[in-house]
Amino acid sequence: MPNITDVDILQYALTLEHLEDKFYREGLANFTLEHFKKAGYDDTFYNNLKEVSYDETTHVSFLTQALIAANATPVQECTYAFSVPSVPAFLATASILEGVGVSAYLGAAASIMQKAYLTAAGSILTVESRHSAYLRAAGTRQAPFPQAFDAPLTLDQVYTLAAPFIVACPAANGMLPVKAFPVLSLAPECGGVRSNGTIALVAREAVVGAGPWFAAWIGVEGPTFVPATLEGEGRFVTVVPPGFHGQSYVVVSKQEGCVTDDCVVAGPAVVEVVGANGMAV
Repeated sequence: MPNITDVDILQYALTLEHLEDKFYREGLANFTLEHFKKAGYDDTFYNNLKEVSYDETTHVSFLTQALIAANATPVQECTYAFSVPSVPAFLATASILEGVGVSAYLGAAASIMQKAYLTAAGSILTVESRHSAYLRAAGTRQAPFPQAFDAPLTLDQVYTLAAPFIVACPAANGMLPVKAFPVLSLAPECGGVRSNGTIALVAREAVVGAGPWFAAWIGVEGPTFVPATLEGEGRFVTVVPPGFHGQSYVVVSKQEGCVTDDCVVAGPAVVEVVGANGMAV
């Protein structure tokens, strides 16, 4: 990865905030209070969701002004495809996006050089964390704080999760110093994922070769590697290691101990790991 500057990180953060901002504005335009009530949510929840949307718009404005102050041209909003046909689908995606936002700021923090930028990023991070906890508890009926540590994601890992929503961006935006790995997802039949349970991960692009292959689960102390078996050209079967709860992230690597660009085959995939009672604990 090339050397990352503070301006690069601000542009990266603004790219993510544009996505979240548009997601909420579009969702709240498509789904009215009546839609939410029919789905089982009350006025308070709907109003809080509007506050979440306002926060994301404010983050866009703040980062835009920070880049202008740094004599940089802020990236503009892209065109997106969110594919959320219902209130439950909208809330499920919102919950995932907020969780990814937390991990994005957490992962970028170590690369921020200026203390003022680091403080600002930390301030946004704590708000994203509140959004995540609220949406998990009130929106998707999941445990609001399922684990003691959130997982930091690299810029490339976060961009991999964001890229499928992005249709096109203005040419003036230029290129961010990031890359998207091939998309990886949990197989549709794998519901109620639990520690020590067997799951299947599906890469959108074909994967061939003798291996060995490893599923690398991202954690604050570094990845946890477990063997993965390639079935077909992009389907990996592996086991969820203990110690992961709630919204978790896993990449497929061709080398144990390595999650750099040279080793990652696909991912991360977002995997919700639940407890014995069916909720993340």
